[in-house]
Amino acid sequence: MALAPPNAPPAPDPDLENGLQYLKAGWFDRAEPHFRSALARYGERPDILHFLAVCRAQRNALPEAEALWRKALAKDPNEPMLSYNLGLAARQMGRLDEAARRFRDTIRNAPAHVEARMALASIHVEQGRFAAAERELGELIGNVDQAIQQGGEALRPLQARARNMLGYALYRLGHFDAAIGVLDMAMSDAGEDTDRRGQILGDRALALSGLGHADEAVSEAARAVELAPGSAPLQHVLGFVLQAAGRPAEAVGPVQRALEIDPGFSGALRTLATAQAALGQQDEAARLLRQALERDPADSDAVLQLSLLLIEKEQFEDALQVLAPYIKQTSQDPRALNNQGLALRGLKRFDEARRALKRANRAASGDPFILTNLASVLVDLGRAAEARPMHEQALRSLPGDSRLLGHYGICLAALGDKDKARETLDAALAANPDNAEAMNARIALDA
Repeated sequence: MALAPPNAPPAPDPDLENGLQYLKAGWFDRAEPHFRSALARYGERPDILHFLAVCRAQRNALPEAEALWRKALAKDPNEPMLSYNLGLAARQMGRLDEAARRFRDTIRNAPAHVEARMALASIHVEQGRFAAAERELGELIGNVDQAIQQGGEALRPLQARARNMLGYALYRLGHFDAAIGVLDMAMSDAGEDTDRRGQILGDRALALSGLGHADEAVSEAARAVELAPGSAPLQHVLGFVLQAAGRPAEAVGPVQRALEIDPGFSGALRTLATAQAALGQQDEAARLLRQALERDPADSDAVLQLSLLLIEKEQFEDALQVLAPYIKQTSQDPRALNNQGLALRGLKRFDEARRALKRANRAASGDPFILTNLASVLVDLGRAAEARPMHEQALRSLPGDSRLLGHYGICLAALGDKDKARETLDAALAANPDNAEAMNARIALDA
């Protein structure tokens, strides 16, 4: 927690002076009685409440500290240090929306408060709001650049951290080239900071993987691990890019090392499950994903990954059971609704599947995979004429995708356009000879 006093008293006071000395030395148990003595004499002054709150927070009494900061802020609502510390407390207690609001209040009262901007951007990243993080970090980096140009060289480590975060946000937004450019600048700012350089290399590896530069991504991730072999996130990055490169057997080792370092690393559990599924170990993959959900029932990625795995195994009822509590809490997630529709279709509950997929399509209008799944259910219901334009719209987004071509070919066959159906299914198999659905449909046409 920050130590700077908001509106410190003009006259020296022995209790406050002694308390501050102990506070700066990290002796919070000795500092606290002095601040309580000052509080008894001066009343609930914001500065004294703040000092006392710092002591309580550092002694793991965070709810008491939060109550003290709230009192102080009520008496001095424009003091940025108070709103900032309340934001830190809210974040530590898992109340991210409130923390973000407190950090915005801090920035409004102190636009140059770089740590508040960094904290707000970090919350945006944690909540998956990468566009908002990009905006916040862009403004922060511009301000810090100006300060560095005016002689503030000491700010370069902060600039490296901000650019590192921005590069990751750009990667998550799919702006891979832009991410690499920003991360290269972050590397220049990082100097000899080994930990930061390792983190930057890891994020650069992710962006390279996103561009399809598999070998370069693996090489970069390996360099990152060399710099920080005890970093669970970097071991995970190496496993992740190996998996993305189609090397699941090699991915297992580093991901398992990530889990040895940090047994609670949910992302590593999901990546290990993906690698095991690629190696044909579907039961082990399902076990890992259920383990992830035991740790965090709100882990949306684990819900989606496990439900899709169960659908692929034709365990449709189990998939619906996994999805049900998540959809109850998050009723407009198009990915979950899409998986629900696929499971219902597998059970031949076509009307229910159509309703789920229509909701998914409303929530993510134009997504080609949701469109093709909805259209396929319409074909199941004997409404192939309605389905055809949906398939064609999906193919305009992904014209060479084997799955979309296969579904369109099945639709054309249902409409009696057998020549075009054969041509389309042949194109699907040319794109992916292992497309069993397209192969079965193609055989049925010639039967």
